[in-house]
Amino acid sequence: MIPVTRAQVLAYRFAAHGLAPGGGAAPGTVLATGLQDYPPGRSAALALRLRTGAPPGPDTVLVHGARGALHLHRAADLPHLAAALRVADGRDLLKQSIGEFAAELADDGLSFGAALDAVAAAMRAETAEQPAPTKGELSAAVSPRVDPRTTPWCQGCGAAHVQDQLFRMATLQAGLVAVLDPDSPGRFRYRAADVAPRPATASARAGLVRAFLAAFGPAKPAHLASWLGLAPAAGRRWWDAAADGLEPVAVEGARHWMPADLLPALQDSPAPAGVRLLPPYDPLTELADRPLVVPDPARRRAVWRPAANPGAVLVDGEVAGVWRQRRERGGLVVQVETFAPLPVPRREEAAADAAVIAEESGAADARLVVD
Repeated sequence: MIPVTRAQVLAYRFAAHGLAPGGGAAPGTVLATGLQDYPPGRSAALALRLRTGAPPGPDTVLVHGARGALHLHRAADLPHLAAALRVADGRDLLKQSIGEFAAELADDGLSFGAALDAVAAAMRAETAEQPAPTKGELSAAVSPRVDPRTTPWCQGCGAAHVQDQLFRMATLQAGLVAVLDPDSPGRFRYRAADVAPRPATASARAGLVRAFLAAFGPAKPAHLASWLGLAPAAGRRWWDAAADGLEPVAVEGARHWMPADLLPALQDSPAPAGVRLLPPYDPLTELADRPLVVPDPARRRAVWRPAANPGAVLVDGEVAGVWRQRRERGGLVVQVETFAPLPVPRREEAAADAAVIAEESGAADARLVVD
C-alpha cells in the first residue's frame, strides 16, 4: 500500500481543482461533480470564475444534482448524471434529507423509483405546456397529477404537494434545468433541456464515483456516502461500481482508495502557492475529508457552519481563515478573518480574488479588510 502524506493530498487537491492563481484553469474536474450554487446565483459562477477567469458559458447548466442541491454542471453530462443519481429505493437516502417519507412510501407499496419516474413524467408534460415555471408553479401544477402517496400534507405550505426531496430529484430525471431570474436575485425558473439517451446505471455510477475521487482525492466509501446523502450501506454499493479501478493508499496511516491512473498526480503534484478567497460551498470545501483538511475542531466549526457557510481563505493550499462580504456605498467590503496573523505582503495576494468577488456581485469596487 502506497504511503501518502497530508501535504501530498492537499497539493493534489489544489492542482486538481485548478486553484493556481491567475485563472485560466480547465474546470473539467469540478464541473464533473458540480459546483454547488447556494443561495441560487451566489456561489457556483464565482467558484468557476475564480478558476477560469470567465463566467459560466452556454455549455453549462444549473440542475438539482448531488443531494438534490443546485449544482453547475456541463450540459453534456446531464444524461450520465441523471442515470447515476436515479435512486430506486428511497431508504438508501439519509433521513436528514428524506425524513420518514421514503419508509412510509415503501410501507404504502410504492417504490421510490416508481414515484420518481412518475413525478418526472408529470414535470416533463407540464413544462411542455408551461415552458418556464417557478418551483411553486411547477409543484402546484404537478401535485394533482401524481399519486397522492407522493404528496403528503405540508404544514408549512398549508397544502399537499410532492415531497420536497422527491421533487428536487425528479427535476433531474425530467431533464429540467434551473434558469436564474436576472430581475429577482436568488430566484429561478425551470426549463426543459433536450433529452439525450442515458447510459446504464452501473456505468454512470462508476463514472460518478471516479469523478468524485478525482476531485476529493484519496477517500473511503463513507466519504462518498456523505457527499451523495446516502446511508452508509448504499454508499458502499455505489462505491463498488468503480472498485475495480481503485488502488489502496495509506493517508497518514489510514487506508483510503484512489484511481490507479491518478496515483502519479497524487504523489507528484507541485506544492500549492498563493492566497485564494474561495466562495461558500466551493468544491474544495464541499468535497473534503474535513478532519484531514482542517485538523483543528474549532477551525472546522468556523469553516463549516450548520447554515450559511462563510467563504474560505486558502494560503498555500491550507484553509487559513474565513471571509464574508457586505455592501458599502456601492462597493463591497470583503472581511477576512484568519486563524493566524497574515503578513501584509500575503494579504495583498488576496486583492485579485476580492476584485473578482466584487465584480461578480455587481459592486463597483472591493475593499479588503483583514482581521
